[in-house]
This record gives sequence, C-alpha cells and structure tokens, in this order.
Amino acid sequence: MGKIMLFVHSKSGFTKRYADWIAQELGCDVKPYKEFEKTDIKTGDMVIFGSRVFAGKVQYLDKVKVRAQNLIVFATGATPAAATDVIDGIWSGNLSETERQSIPHFYMQSGLDYGKMGFLDRTLMKMVAKFMSKKKEKSKDESAFAQAITASYDISSKEYVMPLVQCVNEKQKVQA
Repeated sequence: MGKIMLFVHSKSGFTKRYADWIAQELGCDVKPYKEFEKTDIKTGDMVIFGSRVFAGKVQYLDKVKVRAQNLIVFATGATPAAATDVIDGIWSGNLSETERQSIPHFYMQSGLDYGKMGFLDRTLMKMVAKFMSKKKEKSKDESAFAQAITASYDISSKEYVMPLVQCVNEKQKVQA
C-alpha cells in the first residue's frame, strides 16, 4: 500500500479548511495543488484532491485525473449540500459516467467570503447576483442561489469530511 497524498487548491480558505480536517483524520500532509505536478506519484499511492467549484467546474480536476490512478476527489462550494440536483449536475459536468462510478467524489458545502475573493471573482459573483435578482421567474434552487450569493457566509462543517475519511479507510483495508 502506498502513501496518502492530499493536494488542495483553495482561493478563499474553505477548501483548505476541509483539507486540514481530512489530513487531521487521516494523519497525512496537505500540499498545495502547485506541488502536484512536481510530486512523484507511485502506482499504489492514494491521491486525494480538493478544489472549489467555480462556474460549474472543479478547478484543476482535469489535470489531476490524467495523472492520478488511485484518486479520490472532493469539491467545495457555496451550494448547500441539500441541493442534490445541482450537485449531481456539477459532478456530471466534471466526471464522465465511467469516472463517476470509478472515482469516489464528495461535495462539501462551504460558503462565500467576499473579503478573501480576488477582484475578478468578486466582480463576477456580484454580476451573477445582480442578474439573478432581475430574473422574473426563478426555480426554487435559483431563488435560493440568488439569496445565498448576496453576502458572505460560512456553512462549512467538519461532518462533511467523514464520508471521505470512511472511504479512504475502506480502500486502505482492501489494499492491505
């Protein structure tokens, strides 16, 4: 059995917080995504990759999928975990059907922090918020989304790492 490598891309700190909680539970180190390409990944190594959802995409996931054989993915976003249709759509847009069956993937609700966003991200979010507020007929999910992106908030919780931790522990038992 190889080692566990945990790589994370985090812009406003939510994904990094989840990565730290995962590392704490699994006893591994957290490395920034920037180190991913430089790291020697052996066949038996387990790679956990976490990133934010931005414009429906899990950032850098495509690059990680190409190189990591034994991959587990988690994504964070402002969408509440209860919005399962939206989250399923995110995964469908980021993983093929075969990948969704073979790559364990987990969504962890986080929040928004306008204070930690860069100018471009903050401007884009404000534009989306304005567009959504002007839309006449909104679905229930769109209404909730429009309300959620008006201000900073934090809905993250350590409980969301536990299914991923359990998955890693089960994979390690099988590999042992």
